Amino acid sequence: MPFSVALGRPGRTLVSLLLAGCLAAGMAGVVTANEMSSSPLTLQSVLSAVKKNDFRPQQLEAEAKAFLSEAEAATSLPDPTVFATMQGLPTDTFDFGQEPMTQFRLGVQQMFPKGDSLNIKSDLLAIQSDSQRIAAELRWLDRKKQSEQVWLEAWYWQRYLELLKDDQIFLEQVQGFIRSLYEVGARDQSDLIGAELELLKLNEKRIDARRQYQKNRQQLNTLANERLVGGPVSGELPDLEQVGIGQITPAKLASYLAQHPQIRLLNQQTARADRNVDLVEQDFKPSWGVEVSYGFRDSRAMDGSSRPDLLYAGVSVQVPLFSASKQRQNQTAAVQRSGAAQLRRDEAFSEMQFDVETLVEQYRYIDQQLQLYEAGILPTLEEQVATAMQSYESDQGDFQLVLKLFLQEQNAKTLHQRLRVNRQQLISSLNYLLGLEQTQAQNGADLQ
Repeated sequence: MPFSVALGRPGRTLVSLLLAGCLAAGMAGVVTANEMSSSPLTLQSVLSAVKKNDFRPQQLEAEAKAFLSEAEAATSLPDPTVFATMQGLPTDTFDFGQEPMTQFRLGVQQMFPKGDSLNIKSDLLAIQSDSQRIAAELRWLDRKKQSEQVWLEAWYWQRYLELLKDDQIFLEQVQGFIRSLYEVGARDQSDLIGAELELLKLNEKRIDARRQYQKNRQQLNTLANERLVGGPVSGELPDLEQVGIGQITPAKLASYLAQHPQIRLLNQQTARADRNVDLVEQDFKPSWGVEVSYGFRDSRAMDGSSRPDLLYAGVSVQVPLFSASKQRQNQTAAVQRSGAAQLRRDEAFSEMQFDVETLVEQYRYIDQQLQLYEAGILPTLEEQVATAMQSYESDQGDFQLVLKLFLQEQNAKTLHQRLRVNRQQLISSLNYLLGLEQTQAQNGADLQ
């Protein structure tokens, strides 16, 4: 802090008691916003609202059902063609029985698609249906990660405001004490101005912290697609870790990633590309058609002889003679697209592997930092503050040093909370990459 306090012996005991009270308040904390709210906004309640109000999965499910219905319809043969014709009718008399070639012909034609093209088209639509459901899983994983990250950020800024309130209580008491000394002439104006300046800086930090908190709180409403009911976020920080991060072997990682919706979605794209190759290859096969018709004639000729009806039956074949070059080019293009789809899948798999490895390494560093703060820095600062206070009470210490150490302790507490939040945000990102849909909160575990 930029101001110092020079006190006479009579004020030492009073200031010592003041500092002890302020330090106790800083250690024990003040009444939190969570305690003032009967309904804190928990992470689980946010995730439930986000899942309930997200219309995208419902849309994807409807599209999946539509593709599935189309897949079933795609196996049906094209409708037959029924035809009726009048043949050989003489134009001089239009007499049906005049000529032996005159007949009324009724028939049906049926075409059969090339090769196994109907089943392949049905498979392509079924793959599309599965892809929509996998996309819905990926959507939820993404929204879950976003919601967790924002909730954790809101938690940090709320906790930061609580720590600032600890600082404010201490600084206001110091300012009041300095003012009382200034009014009796025991302090100069510079000390009072210094205390007021520190409070102004503190107010500036609080304004920024409130802005950050409200921004994240509003973003939670946006993600949930509703105005979330409840007070500030829950006072407890949940542990999102579901797997032993330090025990993720390459084999386990490959198994997790193989089941990730993003990789499965790319697998579906590869499967579609492969089936498209099969579909193009059907163009090299002929398409068939059959026709059956019955010709009705007048049963008696003009000379009295009988006339039998006529039956017609035939088969038509469409042979790909002139389009072979075009079909070979189409086949080459389909094969190239299949290869490209496989490369996209392999690239995504590799990127996700490296992303997980990077996050695991970052997790280890954060864990080491947290252990250092919890086992070393925070206890050491607490001990230093107590020692400085004892020295001050015995008239061997400096008030400025006590104040400086107290603020260092508060700053260390803030950094400690930031590390705790960063670790949970990192775990949230890992859960996303590992495809872990459920949090411990959703599985019924207590939030610790």
